[in-house]
Amino acid sequence: MGLDAHVCCNCVKEGLASPHPFPHLLIFDETGEPSLKNEAEINLDQWLEHDKWYDNSCAHAGCLARKRLGNISHVAHVRNYLERNSPTNFPMLCTRVVYNGVHAGDWIAVQDVPKLLDEARKVQGSTKDLLIFQFMKDLIELADASLATRNPIVF
Repeated sequence: MGLDAHVCCNCVKEGLASPHPFPHLLIFDETGEPSLKNEAEINLDQWLEHDKWYDNSCAHAGCLARKRLGNISHVAHVRNYLERNSPTNFPMLCTRVVYNGVHAGDWIAVQDVPKLLDEARKVQGSTKDLLIFQFMKDLIELADASLATRNPIVF
C-alpha cells in the first residue's frame, strides 16, 4: 500500500495520439483523462478496447508524469516531519497530500498547484532528510507537469 500520483499528458487533446477506436464516444474527465461518454450504452468490450488504446495511445501511455510517492510508512514519515515543522506553514501538503498514506481517487486542481509547488520547494530547501527531499522532488516534478499541461495532479 502506498501513495501514487500522476498527471495526464495532452497528447490525445492535441491530436498527437493514435486514433481512438470510438472517436464519437471520446470525452475527457475532470482529471484530463480520456474516457467514454454515455456509460449506460458502453459495453465491457468497448471499455476494454478503450483501455488498451489508452495504454498505447502515445509515448507517455497517457501520463506525462507518474510517481510512487511512497509507501504508507514513508508518507507517515513526511506527515510527521511537516507536523513537527509547523503544519500551518504547509496546508496544501498536510491536508491534500500526506493526510493519508494511501488515498486515491482525488486530485489537486491546477489552480491550487502553485501553492503546493511553493510549499514543496520550501520543504525541499530546508531538509537534510533524503526521504523528505526525494518526496518533495517528486511532487515538484508532478506540479511542473500539471502546470505545463493544465491538468490536475491525480492520486
